[in-house]
Amino acid sequence: MSSKKIGIGIAVILIIIGIAYGVLGTDTEVLEVDKSTDNVESPIEETSGLSGEVTIGLILPLTGDLATHGIENHEGSKFGVSEFNKYLQEIEAPWHLKMVSEDSATNPVIALEKLTALNAKGIGIVVGPETSSNIRNIKGYSDSNNMMLISCCSSAPALAIPNDSVFRLVPDDSNQGPAIAKLMQHEGIEVLVPVWRGDTWGDGLGEAATNSFVERGGIVGEKIRYNPESPEFSASTSLLSEQVQGYVDEYGADKVGVMFLGFAEILQFTQSASEHDVLDDVRWFGPGANTKEHKLIDDPIGFEFSTNVQFTTVQFAPAENPTYDKVQDHLIETLGTDPNTFVHSSYDAVWLIGLAMLETQSSDVSVIKAVIPEIAENYRGAIGPTKLNEAGDLDQADYKVWGIRGGEWIELGKYTMIDDSITMN
Repeated sequence: MSSKKIGIGIAVILIIIGIAYGVLGTDTEVLEVDKSTDNVESPIEETSGLSGEVTIGLILPLTGDLATHGIENHEGSKFGVSEFNKYLQEIEAPWHLKMVSEDSATNPVIALEKLTALNAKGIGIVVGPETSSNIRNIKGYSDSNNMMLISCCSSAPALAIPNDSVFRLVPDDSNQGPAIAKLMQHEGIEVLVPVWRGDTWGDGLGEAATNSFVERGGIVGEKIRYNPESPEFSASTSLLSEQVQGYVDEYGADKVGVMFLGFAEILQFTQSASEHDVLDDVRWFGPGANTKEHKLIDDPIGFEFSTNVQFTTVQFAPAENPTYDKVQDHLIETLGTDPNTFVHSSYDAVWLIGLAMLETQSSDVSVIKAVIPEIAENYRGAIGPTKLNEAGDLDQADYKVWGIRGGEWIELGKYTMIDDSITMN
């Protein structure tokens, strides 16, 4: 195979546009770029700056509380590597991506161990980790060791920090919080009793949602902040039951809602909650982290409880497009389930890294980190536009409303950020 140098700078983007539409159709779409520049140059026969195997890392929870999502997101990134390598073959690039995967076990301490292990292998560019608590625990190491992280899912507002080593392909929860609050208001909830896991993510989203609910004229009960590593939740559900009963007596069950912000431990939590009659008399609401959690409908107790409370969630909504459909179809075929939305961010994270390497002809972390924002602004992938804000997070997005109805997860509507509105199907 002949090696070709792909022109540096904008010339690379122009080549990408031509191939994306000429070879790959509209599966991978790149936004139009100004062609009036002296930097545009034709490809010339020359040895590329990259050759052979170029390695990146991946840290996701393949076990632990978020294993269901982690396994799906891992497959999304694997598919991203496969598709990007096909693309490199099409343009006869003399290099290909390899991904080394590590399991965080949904544990911040283990995530740091995995990151240091990747760094020891000379791998400085990493897809992941998935959770905000993991990001918080490892970003100091990443910042000080010239590494770069692209997370599919971390959304805690406290981690929206400009010029650090972390990029995130979801909006931070200063966006998701108001979406949950608007949903509850739309559904006629006047009193909210919040329950969330005691970590960076839970605290950030919990504060964003409750503050927004109060601003909308709602009443918020005393928050119940639980230990996510607790083996059982009877103490928390007892406190919740007492609060909910008091508000039900005063306002009526149809005006009271529970907001649960957690991960897969929601199954154990609802199993404990089912022992309190009043807790399945009111509506329950949740975040993207609980959306499409199959454990809730696979377990008899979880199924009955989540059906009774009409469990309803919001989740970041990619702009559907041919690449979205391709990734979605691949995950359904490979894993046999309708995947969570973050698989699309996991796919795009790989493409952003790959395109940055292609443009710069470098795998140097500092070089890649510097161009990622520009690459993201000019790329449309499985999640649609990937423009980042000044903190390196996805600039904006809408949210879909999901719920367990009739024994399955169903898309119920959409929250539109620009006008703060809920539209139900």
